[in-house]
Amino acid sequence: MKVLYAGDACTKVGPVFIASPFNLEVKGVSHHIWGQPLIDALGKNGIEVKHLTNDQAISEFPRTVEDLSEYDALIISDCEAEVLSLYPFWIPGTPLPRTDRLRAVRDYVKGGGGLLMIGGWSSFSGRFGTAAYYDTPIEEALPVNCLKGADDRVEVPAGVRVKVQVKDHPILKDIPWDEAPVFEGFNKIIPKEGSTVLATIGDEEIEYPLLVTWRYGSGRSAAFSSDCSPHWAEYFQPWEYYGQFWVQVVRWLGAK
Repeated sequence: MKVLYAGDACTKVGPVFIASPFNLEVKGVSHHIWGQPLIDALGKNGIEVKHLTNDQAISEFPRTVEDLSEYDALIISDCEAEVLSLYPFWIPGTPLPRTDRLRAVRDYVKGGGGLLMIGGWSSFSGRFGTAAYYDTPIEEALPVNCLKGADDRVEVPAGVRVKVQVKDHPILKDIPWDEAPVFEGFNKIIPKEGSTVLATIGDEEIEYPLLVTWRYGSGRSAAFSSDCSPHWAEYFQPWEYYGQFWVQVVRWLGAK
């Protein structure tokens, strides 16, 4: 399998991490890949991953369904919609016409591709609503709706736990979810009619969808409302079943 993974990177300037969707041309900067354990887990199981940081994705993310079809599945995580909708207009020679990459992702899924959105401050609606996937073609392909123009983050420093709803699903099987560590936050997402809520997240006061799937056209998509990296997944990322879970997600998405 081949997977294209966009997002989950911060730019480090000295001791400070800056999460930015745009190019930062600063001497001595380096990228910290928050999703490296996810990339490593997929790679160890024979799944090839091409990772694009946000500043790479704005210029390098594929522009057509044909180019996206090189991959069995796409992962978008902490990558604002603006990253994919804008073109690097400041780069001389940017070709015209400029194809719509959000529509290309939707049509790729409809034609048989797989799509996973993982939560975070720049996923779904995101921080102050600036992830902005509501009312976009990508939202059409997802099994959930995003909160329109609203901050959808739920911070829970005390931690919330996973509650499995469909225990025999291929994504969730053979994992002891009753032993899973807590998550420290998630995005509020709204399952669509026809989708399946495989797992929820919460405590005695709150409970929201965590993992939602559906078929879209000939393809499959999934929404995971918490994160694959700190801070929300600070305890989940080191868990021994972390890698197995993401491998099962990606293999389900890529199944034909």
